[in-house]
Amino acid sequence: MTFSCNTDNTTDLKKLTELDAQKTTELIKQILIDESEGYLSSSCISEKPRAILHPMVSDFDEYVKSLLNIKDTLHYKIQSRLYKKFKLTADLVPKKELLTQKQFEEFEKKSESGGFRFWEWLDTNCENGYCSLTKPIFNETFDLAYVQIGTVCGGLCGGGEERIYERVNGKWIEKESLGSWVS
Repeated sequence: MTFSCNTDNTTDLKKLTELDAQKTTELIKQILIDESEGYLSSSCISEKPRAILHPMVSDFDEYVKSLLNIKDTLHYKIQSRLYKKFKLTADLVPKKELLTQKQFEEFEKKSESGGFRFWEWLDTNCENGYCSLTKPIFNETFDLAYVQIGTVCGGLCGGGEERIYERVNGKWIEKESLGSWVS
């Protein structure tokens, strides 16, 4: 007699990743609409989060798991991996100019050599500076999410928040603002 707990983990992971992509798209589109006059009013957005300040906590993972009441460590591990490797794409932010990581690296090199002024470039090319948005980290039921948003409008100009969103009656709503920063 043979007993087995074998499941098709590849299929489960694929379904989870697809669900995550669907919910991520839904929430990002909702945030872009809700924040079109706020933190995300800029005409430019960074593909990787740059205008973001992480909360001052000793263990970010435990902090987020606690906020979202995540008990499943595998679920959180997958969410964390997706969060870290996430990049916005033009199809997610069609009304914004996408500033790539490569562009920022080029800006830094040019600035170091002295012939480039990033803030002047930003004023000329991006209305209201640039903004950033992290990939949402979802709870196990994909109805609660942690997100960070922010904007940089100059050398000493910017702001952002970390938020919890909840899906209620088919729509994502801001449940709580956890903290904000201003420069």
